Amino acid sequence: MKGFLQRVFTKRRETPITYDEAKEMAASPDANVRGKLAQRHDTRPEILYFLASDNDSSVRRHIAANEATPIQADVLLTDDVDDSVRGSLAEKIAHLSAGLTPNETDKLRRMTYEALDKLARDQAVHVRQVISETLKDIAEAPQPIIQQLARDAESVVCGPVLQYSPVLTEEDLLEIIEGSSGRGALSFVSRRRNVGEKLADAIAASSDKDAISHLLGNKSAQIREETLDQLIDRAPDYPEWHQPLVNRPKLPPTAAGKLARFVAENLISVLERRKDLKKDQLEAVREVVQRRIASGEFEKRDDAAENAPSVKNKKGEKAQPASAADAASNEEAEEDGEPAFEKALALHAKKKLTDKEVAKALAANDVKFARASLAVLAGIPPEAVTKVLNTHSAKGVVSLAWKAGLPADLAVKIQVKLGHVPPSQTLNPRNGNQYPLSEDDMNWQLEFFTGMATTGLR
Repeated sequence: MKGFLQRVFTKRRETPITYDEAKEMAASPDANVRGKLAQRHDTRPEILYFLASDNDSSVRRHIAANEATPIQADVLLTDDVDDSVRGSLAEKIAHLSAGLTPNETDKLRRMTYEALDKLARDQAVHVRQVISETLKDIAEAPQPIIQQLARDAESVVCGPVLQYSPVLTEEDLLEIIEGSSGRGALSFVSRRRNVGEKLADAIAASSDKDAISHLLGNKSAQIREETLDQLIDRAPDYPEWHQPLVNRPKLPPTAAGKLARFVAENLISVLERRKDLKKDQLEAVREVVQRRIASGEFEKRDDAAENAPSVKNKKGEKAQPASAADAASNEEAEEDGEPAFEKALALHAKKKLTDKEVAKALAANDVKFARASLAVLAGIPPEAVTKVLNTHSAKGVVSLAWKAGLPADLAVKIQVKLGHVPPSQTLNPRNGNQYPLSEDDMNWQLEFFTGMATTGLR
């Protein structure tokens, strides 16, 4: 109880003011003056409670964020008409929630829990999202709140806790997966640290190819040999699985030979360089490669390449010998990196970076250039664009397309191709080609993701 009160009534060093001065500031017609008072940690509780009903939303927002605000005022603010006020309150209350349970006997703690529970069910997505982001990696977060957030219909809300929360048990996650109806739940779970064998089996048995791709790329995931063998048998139809498969920390005995039958030549080189493969496994790979060369699928290898002078990478380290396919792959990777952003900037400077260019990039599956174009057109940092797209949030992606000045019908393609939003969950244009969200909603979405990228939130 003592530690809880210390967190609630944390004091900061401020130039003291008298009670009469505080009352005078509270009665000032200037919202800036009242706002300064609302931020002080030595303001008397009754004055803070009074300011919780201020006509100016910026004053109420300061009250919501102030740790010295009495819980009675916080409860009042859970019904505030301004989403941003409730969002500030949600972040503060979530920080105070460690160790709380639904059955609190202390009145102060019970009111705090009830306020958090109400905000976790708020009608505004970003209020729930703030709580999810704040609680995602707190081990003592209230379990019922985490359970509620994990089952939220919005991926930006359920995603952070599904991917990071230590509160969720394997049984919880299996139950959530079983009742999942899209919204990317499987993909978030598949990226958790130390995914257990039962969870891995459940994800592998699904039809969610993106989630399986994330699972295979998750080196801490514990995937049974039998499960991995089954995925390798399915892998020829899913090229996006090939690279994470050849890079798995441990492969079943027959896996390398199977993979060699269908992966690209540059990935064959990755297999051959693995140090954990036994002699007979390497021989199996080489036999398959020779058959593919004989069939004309690969060009004949130049043995001189094995003895070519070594080159150094950017760190000055000795690089591995590379095949022609490796070199081509590296060139393509370089062309797909920062130069894509530079190309977008150059076209924009010439006023040639149009919606047609973005549509062409999508049609050609040029993801790097399409992402770079969105960043340049929207005037948003590339890392913020990545944050938006990686959440698979229809609202976030739509807001990004709107900010970039693209037509609403193109935003649908961007949701599917870049944001990997299931077609059944895309937001479609209204009344012809109008965006389906309000400008305020879209601006908030962008501000949130830009803030995440700036502060380094995962």
